[in-house]
Amino acid sequence: MAVQSSAIKPSLAVLDANTAHIDEIVAVIERDGGVIVHNMLSPQTVATMLDELASTTAETKTGPKTDHAFVNYFWGEKTKRFTRLVQRSQTFADEVLVHPVLLGVADAMLKPHCASYWMNTGQMMIVMPDGKPQYMHRDSDDWPTMNTPTTPVCQVSCMFALSDFTAENGATRVAPGSHLWSDYKREADEDEITQAVMPLGSGMIYTGKVLHSAGANKTANEARFGLHMSYIYGWLTPEEAGCLGVTESRAKTLSALQQRLIGYRCYDASDLNGGRLWTVDYEDVPTGLGWNQ
Repeated sequence: MAVQSSAIKPSLAVLDANTAHIDEIVAVIERDGGVIVHNMLSPQTVATMLDELASTTAETKTGPKTDHAFVNYFWGEKTKRFTRLVQRSQTFADEVLVHPVLLGVADAMLKPHCASYWMNTGQMMIVMPDGKPQYMHRDSDDWPTMNTPTTPVCQVSCMFALSDFTAENGATRVAPGSHLWSDYKREADEDEITQAVMPLGSGMIYTGKVLHSAGANKTANEARFGLHMSYIYGWLTPEEAGCLGVTESRAKTLSALQQRLIGYRCYDASDLNGGRLWTVDYEDVPTGLGWNQ
């Protein structure tokens, strides 16, 4: 007679954006490394954003634009990825870039260590049928000295489900609690991994210190539409060159907060006895560029 394992499969807590307080969301993230939050975006918001991005989605080739074998493996040979979402989608700029729940979490987790934060990347991640799983990784490995068991969180991220995320179509895999492991650099065992199964409009909010990866899309004809949005300290270099992907004329139509998040404002830590970074002629970006504001 086979002996069944008594191990309990890990899971992610589920909250609702309409009822959960920011401090509740932050407490779960600090405990587990990530949390699923339902009703982050309405179905209409998702539909409008996908419509705004439809032409780019259709034009974007599947797989990386490089011959590097490791990059092909990590980014996914069956995955469509593109950025410049502020330029391409007004809905992204208004509903995702400045999402109040994400800003609240970022304020709580990042602001104690910086004067302000900005966008690391806003990136569509569309896992096509037969897409293989990524290897488990920590996003904050982009800044190795900031990604240790003792350093504070430098990155707050959200994976938005722009279609239902299921175990079959590649829902994000996560190792809850891996941000707190004493043996921080070890790989996760399969029995330590769960999937962020969630309906359209939900988001998995997590930090750059938790192990995770895109799952395998085992379906025959169902693409998994995901959108990654993340913030980092204003004094760290982001993954995406946000301001280079947004024209000045487009940036002028954005709010001061939206401009700051994509790099059209300077990082000003003078109130904290720090310096001013990312300036033009030592002025805030709009002034340095001669904008009439």
